[in-house]
Amino acid sequence: MSTNNTPVGVYRAIVSSANATTGEIKVRIPARFGPETPVSVSKIGRKAVGGVWSVPKVGDQVVVTADGTDFSNVFILNVNPS
Repeated sequence: MSTNNTPVGVYRAIVSSANATTGEIKVRIPARFGPETPVSVSKIGRKAVGGVWSVPKVGDQVVVTADGTDFSNVFILNVNPS
């Protein structure tokens, strides 16, 4: 668990892997860690429905944030333009 809850900002990320069976999502955050380093997305606040997790497609761009500077819990922000 993060011990540093300093806001870290919002970043554009690219989905590098996603598994609808396990709910695992990994993203790359180029502005923070470079173009090759994958970071796991937290399952906090997400759940499977009927045994299937809603995950983005590999290659999708998403907006993420984290709960501290150590990026131990990374979250995808849902943006729904109207």
